[in-house]
Amino acid sequence: MDVEECIPSRRSVRAYQDKEVPEGEIRKILKAGAMAPSAKNLEPVRYIVITDKEKIKELSGKVKEKLKHLGGKYKERAETEEDIVFYGAPLLILLVGNREKWTRIDCALAAENMMLQARGMGLGSCYIGFMNKIEDERETLESLGIEEGQELYSPLIFGYPEEWPQDKEREPEVQNWIK
Repeated sequence: MDVEECIPSRRSVRAYQDKEVPEGEIRKILKAGAMAPSAKNLEPVRYIVITDKEKIKELSGKVKEKLKHLGGKYKERAETEEDIVFYGAPLLILLVGNREKWTRIDCALAAENMMLQARGMGLGSCYIGFMNKIEDERETLESLGIEEGQELYSPLIFGYPEEWPQDKEREPEVQNWIK
């Protein structure tokens, strides 16, 4: 799949088959992240790869507990048995780095490379912003290998989609074009 096809067909996938992603495919996704540009070429992004279903389920439970405190629809959905956090994805990759000025952006650049690589390989992906709800749980972060002084910036899930969401045509909102 070429880049002109890959970019517009990359969608956030929120339903996955119960099928593991082979280690070789995971390594290709990680390599795509490592190839992303970074400020001053510091390459600050570190990757935590989780394929253990029980660990993913445990993390989902911790995030759901945090969502209950938001009230409303979040509380309602968090009280169900449904996996509203990781959507049954068999692969969770956390992009972490030191708390420095540009690391958040560097992680975002790596994350997009990884999601595009996954799409090109027939895998779905989704950025899981809710995962950041556990950023104050030091014990949980340490259990994942996130060190003191590091922050969780980009939690991503990957897997084989139950079905592909429809492509959605988008046009850029050009605010100004100076010629």
